[in-house]
Amino acid sequence: TWDRDALPAQLFHVPWNDPAQGATVTELVFPWFVFMMGAAVPLSVAGGRGRGRSTGSMLRTALARGAKLYLWGVLLTVASFAHERPLTWQCLLSWNILLLLGAAYVVAVAVWLTGAVWRRAFVVVALLAKWATLLIPYETVTAYAKPRPIAGAPTGPGTWAHFDAVKQLLHLDFMPVPTAWSHALGWLGMAAQYVPLAAIAVVGGLLTERLVAASSASDRENWRVAARVALAGAALWAAAVLLQWDYRPTGGGLWGTATVPYSKWLFSPAYCLLAAGTGCLLLAAMFALVDLAGVWRFPLLRSMGKNALGVYVGAELSFKLLFSKWLLPLPGGDSGSIAAAVQAWIGHLTGSPAAASLGWALLWVAGWLAIARWLDRRGVYWRV
Repeated sequence: TWDRDALPAQLFHVPWNDPAQGATVTELVFPWFVFMMGAAVPLSVAGGRGRGRSTGSMLRTALARGAKLYLWGVLLTVASFAHERPLTWQCLLSWNILLLLGAAYVVAVAVWLTGAVWRRAFVVVALLAKWATLLIPYETVTAYAKPRPIAGAPTGPGTWAHFDAVKQLLHLDFMPVPTAWSHALGWLGMAAQYVPLAAIAVVGGLLTERLVAASSASDRENWRVAARVALAGAALWAAAVLLQWDYRPTGGGLWGTATVPYSKWLFSPAYCLLAAGTGCLLLAAMFALVDLAGVWRFPLLRSMGKNALGVYVGAELSFKLLFSKWLLPLPGGDSGSIAAAVQAWIGHLTGSPAAASLGWALLWVAGWLAIARWLDRRGVYWRV
């Protein structure tokens, strides 16, 4: 368990399923991965595996990679509950992080292969379309999907309850008895999630393309391009701030009922713009510090990046099947999972709730950094 009172709020997700929407740094980690995935697309298409291949061939490769990511995501999803209930075909329709990543990747590559004008148009249209879904009249939404019952949650146009009911409507989560067809249609409704994510990926690709185009220029021009990328990020961030300006759970804000919050739960356009804008700022900063100034290099992080998928899947599977299941003695004489026991003993020895909460996380990250470094030294990489 994590002690919210002992640690900064930025280390926790906001409560997605209640009126307290917003975004912490923790909310942005996943879309930053999507941004980085998109940033790699123009590099892959223009050189390496993409050089000399037809559009159809590259699209087929993207579909195969997306399918592999999707299936690995299914494995991680069912690993959480396979020991408690039987598996059915419907497990293939349960979305999670890697599944969203795989779908967004396929869409981003398909968009990238259409040409420069269509890439920019896609970003605009995808986010406007997502915004439009949140503007469906309140009465229309609640005629079919009822806001989830939360004590004290306000209802009405522009409120959190309305936006959550829109999500239920798009994903068919409101069905009292889910059927095969409702599962399938609800699965298709997840396009309302991964299409905005794909827009973040395409923004990453557009900015990377700009940096690569300037890489053969003078140092002065490279610094100017880095500054332009940073300005683009600042502009996207400013748009995100304006879109959610003065949003409140009771409804309304700068744009009335069209004001939408930062929300990972909804993948709202304000949240996507925030993720894309901050991603651009980070990309510009890394380009300046690592590529231009050469002052910040971390071999350990490079090893982690080379095996990102292997580390992620290994960490998730080992935690779900081992570290959250096997029991160790707790300080009071009871027993708990390995993760809980390590946390409890750190707290017992230090007397610090903050150390107890952070200790396990730091050990976990350090352990997987070591594994990634070990694999890198032996040339062992896992890619799709």
